[in-house]
Amino acid sequence: MFQRFLERLKSVSLRGIARFRAKRAVRAGLFRGIDFEAMTAIRKRYDAHPFTKYHDKFEHSLIRNAERIFALGLDKSTGLRILDIGCGFGYFMYAAQQFGHHPVGLDQDDPYFNEVTHLLGLRKVIQTIAPYKPLPEIPAGPFDLITAFATCFDRAGEEGQWGPKEWEFFLKDLTRFMAPACLLHIKFNQYVGTARPRSFECRPVPDDLLDYFRSMGARFDKRAMQISNAPSHVAVR
Repeated sequence: MFQRFLERLKSVSLRGIARFRAKRAVRAGLFRGIDFEAMTAIRKRYDAHPFTKYHDKFEHSLIRNAERIFALGLDKSTGLRILDIGCGFGYFMYAAQQFGHHPVGLDQDDPYFNEVTHLLGLRKVIQTIAPYKPLPEIPAGPFDLITAFATCFDRAGEEGQWGPKEWEFFLKDLTRFMAPACLLHIKFNQYVGTARPRSFECRPVPDDLLDYFRSMGARFDKRAMQISNAPSHVAVR
């Protein structure tokens, strides 16, 4: 119980530090290169789009994505090749570029997303991820870091949610694009189980998936999962 408390304390402290540094970086101009007038013009064309909230709460969205930079330590390195799966508008990739990294995104063919990522000058591969469907060729790899934030492609919490078999196919296919020491960072889009949503003990995925990911050495911090040296762990599994 005490060890769990220490882990919880460390997790909360690190997130707090990352959020503080993110706010400071955003207000210091991390995203100053974005043409905000052009962003607003694009927003007006997609008033019925479900993700306009990420423009309407723009500063919050920028801080959230900057926080990911600091949480992953990307401010302490440079030149990493990054693949961001489900990249959306590309704010995380834009911030990563400002720190000297080389991101490529992958997401479904969405006109709103496409216009914004084009405006931001980001590279992106268009693909709808589906069970047992190989990924297309992705330029600029192999990647040192592969990220996915608030996953939707796995149909989390919906009918047809991916289980171990679907994830195993996806991850083995994904190894084609991993550098030998690639870090895989996935933040799942749901909590499951009976614990309170903010409880440290709450399961981020169903138990069969939790066992599957842990068999590859995955470490969890609430909904965020990391697998270090991912190609070797996925291959062994």
